[in-house]
Amino acid sequence: MFLISLFFSFGVISQAQVSTDVEKKNPVIFDFTGIHCVSCPHAHEAIAVAKAHYPQTVALSFHTGNFAVPGAGEPDFRTEEGDFVVDNFAYYEEESGLYRVVWSYPTVCIDGEGVENSAVTDTVQFLEQISEVINQDATVNLAAIASIDTIKRKLKVAVECYYTSSSADSNYLIISLTQNGLKSTQAGVPQAGDEYVHKEMFRMFVSNIWGDTLGIPQEGDLIEKTYFMDLPDSIKYDGSNAVELTLQNIQVQAFITGNDTIVLAYDFIGVPYKNRRAFNILNGVNADIEFVNLNGISTNLKEQSFTIYPNPATDFINIRLSQQILNEQQFVLEILDINGRVLKTRSLSDTNGKNTFHIPVKGLQKGVYFVRLRGKSLIETRKLILE
Repeated sequence: MFLISLFFSFGVISQAQVSTDVEKKNPVIFDFTGIHCVSCPHAHEAIAVAKAHYPQTVALSFHTGNFAVPGAGEPDFRTEEGDFVVDNFAYYEEESGLYRVVWSYPTVCIDGEGVENSAVTDTVQFLEQISEVINQDATVNLAAIASIDTIKRKLKVAVECYYTSSSADSNYLIISLTQNGLKSTQAGVPQAGDEYVHKEMFRMFVSNIWGDTLGIPQEGDLIEKTYFMDLPDSIKYDGSNAVELTLQNIQVQAFITGNDTIVLAYDFIGVPYKNRRAFNILNGVNADIEFVNLNGISTNLKEQSFTIYPNPATDFINIRLSQQILNEQQFVLEILDINGRVLKTRSLSDTNGKNTFHIPVKGLQKGVYFVRLRGKSLIETRKLILE
């Protein structure tokens, strides 16, 4: 076993703790999209449904190409790094056996393999493809914790990778940052006006664009890396107006690629086009995020709608609702396994100011679960570990 560590000092934050057991894969979705793409909302909806069913799903939506060029008064969601990806990336198309350039929009890939348009517009088919990935054993497990200094706008990401089987080629670790809650007009959804809400929007890479090398890891290898970045107040593309980077809407992802190679990629009619970079995504994870101030003390910048304690748990959990949501009188609490199956459901109706509920979990096997709270105006999910 070897240990690789890249460390930067940054106050006191929790450390990622990766499992050494064989775990299932988390799917990583690339969505190439634009505000002037009429069909792109289908992909946005498919990804939203996938994350609702399988909260461990990792997603990045790249606003690139002609469909992402803003009109007068519209925000510019493009990034130079996103342009670089779309100009150099190829995905594998199983039906033809060819590698393709990103040509039509939306283009959606799961773990480096393209998804047919029929599946993008049919959430049942899309969920089936996500489920196929989630039922596969991962060759490498990932855990990640991100800490954001709310005063200095400094980001620290601690990642642990544990290999449950050996790799045959070089692996690369990619760290990315996305943002929820950005609004604009969106072709295909005229009724939204300029209030269409974008999610999973790619903003920047924290690592190198194609990742940082992990060598050729072998079974039992534990690799630790820690990244440090100053977060800008906004992101500006070329000569366009800057788009604010709002701390409380940030998400951080980590994923590992393998079989990274240069291939001849084809255009949409099957004509050889250019050499592009292709890879398989071995596993990914959404980082847990802590907001801290300059002294490393946790802040409440992003208040959660509910908290779980104890976590990890054994026989029971307590669910505490935040004061901000107690005006809603009806909630449904669900406990899901990693395959998205609902194992337990409890109605939390007529709270009458009560904000803590005792939920038995005895009988559930040890492992990772998700607790989902549904209300009239919210759907939120938290990870639960049973020991």
